[in-house]
Amino acid sequence: MKIVLASQSPRRKEILADLGYDFDVVPSHGEEKLDLEMGIDRAVEILAIEKAKEVQKQFPNDCIVAADTIVVLDDKVLGKPVSQNEAIDVLVDLSGRKHEVKTGVCVSIKNMDISFCETTQVYFRDLNKQEILDYVNSGRCMDKAGSYGIQECGFVDHIEGSYSNVVGLPKEKTNGVLEEMLRMQKTAV
Repeated sequence: MKIVLASQSPRRKEILADLGYDFDVVPSHGEEKLDLEMGIDRAVEILAIEKAKEVQKQFPNDCIVAADTIVVLDDKVLGKPVSQNEAIDVLVDLSGRKHEVKTGVCVSIKNMDISFCETTQVYFRDLNKQEILDYVNSGRCMDKAGSYGIQECGFVDHIEGSYSNVVGLPKEKTNGVLEEMLRMQKTAV
């Protein structure tokens, strides 16, 4: 049995590799639509489950790891920006404030799934207009929820929770779930 990462995120690839796993990358291509009626945490978790199930159709006997990360400010979900102007507006809104980064994760093997949502509190320092413009003009913000990557921007004063969760995959909890699922699979065989 192999592990398949259902994501093309270079950050998720790096985190999973840092944990020591060998894996294939097969991104899901389904529509990413949050159903917020069930609550934000459950909605992002369901997104990860849907990604895992889509990729599992191609690899029914393998272990699928899927994740989705969102940023939440004042109960509003901030996805990836669609324009540089939107990225600027988002970073202005985040400046000097606390927000949450939530990652839904699903590890799936055949008929066994374990999913969860991890939340990290992120506190931005006050940002000036020029550093926001410089960062947005670099283009690095465009593929990231909340218009920033914690590992590259220098905007964060401090966090409460998992750093790797903010990067895109909560390392410790994902590793624990993966180990448990692989152990359960061995005993089921």
